[in-house]
Amino acid sequence: MNFSLYDFIVLDYRILFLILSVKIASNSADAPISYWDESYAQPYFDNSTRRDITVTIGQTATLHCRVRNLGDRAVSWIRKRDLHIMTIGILTYTNDQRYQALHTEGSDEWSLRISSAQTRDSGVFECQVSTEPKISQAYRLNVVVSKAKILGNHELFVKSGSDINLTCVASQVATPPSFIYWYKGGRVVNYSQRGGINVQTDRNTKTSKLIISRATVGDSGNYTCAPSNSDASSILVHVISGGEHQAAMKHGNNSASSLFSHTKWKFYSIRDFSLSRFQSLFTLKSSTLVLLCSLVASSTFNSYVYVR
Repeated sequence: MNFSLYDFIVLDYRILFLILSVKIASNSADAPISYWDESYAQPYFDNSTRRDITVTIGQTATLHCRVRNLGDRAVSWIRKRDLHIMTIGILTYTNDQRYQALHTEGSDEWSLRISSAQTRDSGVFECQVSTEPKISQAYRLNVVVSKAKILGNHELFVKSGSDINLTCVASQVATPPSFIYWYKGGRVVNYSQRGGINVQTDRNTKTSKLIISRATVGDSGNYTCAPSNSDASSILVHVISGGEHQAAMKHGNNSASSLFSHTKWKFYSIRDFSLSRFQSLFTLKSSTLVLLCSLVASSTFNSYVYVR
């Protein structure tokens, strides 16, 4: 078969095209897939971070914002209530030195840290990316006052020989307290001073129970629950001896007076009171406690007012 010069030229071009095609395909296979993706992908938020954060006063609050495929765009933190720009990139744009931008080179995370958080810091903050149009994601910060609470009323009356059972809850705390102490008066409850004292603390439920078995009059007093990260709460416990209680039910006036003698109660018969006298009682200082008792165990009993 005879080949002309034209045939050789066409053949050379076909071989050259085949070689170039193979070379391009080889280079494409070697390049990472992410290279082609990142060239055209837009930034987006990684929603794996918490967006509702609660801390107590004085704690450090950190808002974490993760942005994938950021490229050459910038991340800013905006305070929603006044549209104040808090940070751009790693630069902070506020005179409040408690605010700080956090970012580790090469990471996707851009954080806003607020040291010694106060209630005025509560509100919505936006993590914003400088795309066109801009994209943003809202974060809510709640700064709360943590206060312990002893369940029940502010005063507890217990019959002698019964158990004192107090339950304290540390509400509105971001993290469980590391400890919860119980005080009687100004001193920590002393387990060695008397038997029958038991404290049960559950850090997960943020509760603590103080149980004093077979209470005596000597156990009366002011008890305080003090968690490590909350304001304390107190309750006044009155232990009434069984003899006084029974005497009050049997002997009426005299024993009713002695029932609360250790708490310095005054005893009055309702028959002795006019309307103006009742009005004067209820207009006393807020620290005055008025307790109405209706003793109906006997026909000889009247209704009484106990005032201290």
